[in-house]
Amino acid sequence: MRAHALPRQGSGPASARGGSLGAVPDPGISRHSCTVFTCDVVLACHGEPDTPFPEVERRLHELDRRFSRFRADSEVCALNAAAGAWCDISPELHRLLEHALNVAVASAGLINIAVLPWLLAAGYVSSEPHEGPGDPPADPAGPVEPLTSVLELRRDQARLAPGHAVDIGGLAKGLWADDVVRWLGANSAAGLGGDVSCRGPGPSGEGWPVALPTGEVVVVTDGAVATSGTAKRRWGDRLHHLVDPRTGRPSRSDVAEATVVATTGAAADWLSSALVVGGTAAAGRLAARPELRGWRLSMTKES
Repeated sequence: MRAHALPRQGSGPASARGGSLGAVPDPGISRHSCTVFTCDVVLACHGEPDTPFPEVERRLHELDRRFSRFRADSEVCALNAAAGAWCDISPELHRLLEHALNVAVASAGLINIAVLPWLLAAGYVSSEPHEGPGDPPADPAGPVEPLTSVLELRRDQARLAPGHAVDIGGLAKGLWADDVVRWLGANSAAGLGGDVSCRGPGPSGEGWPVALPTGEVVVVTDGAVATSGTAKRRWGDRLHHLVDPRTGRPSRSDVAEATVVATTGAAADWLSSALVVGGTAAAGRLAARPELRGWRLSMTKES
């Protein structure tokens, strides 16, 4: 992977979750925009895509339908409803859960998809929490149990410990952005909200331009950019969607936003969230991850 370097650490005010494909005026670039996962999706490739844009959009909508925790008939909701018993799962859900287990270990517990009951208690009960959280359930007591203690996985089955539930939405988009560029072809890019995955040399051979929340542009070849932060999906006083599993509360670290350049969208996604949840105290350890290529941090006003 090649990219213009980001400083390892920066400071400044937090902005909304960002990271998006920059303007690509080259007439040889095909481009498609749509809305999936309640976020803006931008697809681009040099020449015609291997998989037509409408088919890619259809696949993304199908993934949203199958794995959103906000849809009562989704595979994730079926797994949560079966907590305490083995549940048959699809190969794609197995891949997502296996990835989540790996990330839980790699992040030393900073990223844990078993935070769903704590998210609900914080008020994140709809896909648009800023419109009003409704009446959250009783507050769970204490920190979130390690995912490796909560989730068991077989080839075609999974079992959650009784009383537990998962939300894969925070990890899936990075993986799916990597999938999309494989579907589109050897020189392509895909932005799924704040997760941008790039493949190939880009429109001019220098890489794909990715706009950062600051307005700057990083040019990426065979890699990815993701931004996580606490400024969006926010409601009420200090209530937002990034729960710290160590406390069971919305993160209150000294990092308000993190932009990461990494080798894959999957890695950039979890690393950016881990930097926000863990703060600068975790930055030194996360910097040693081989997938990480650079980051920029925006600190909280209190730090």
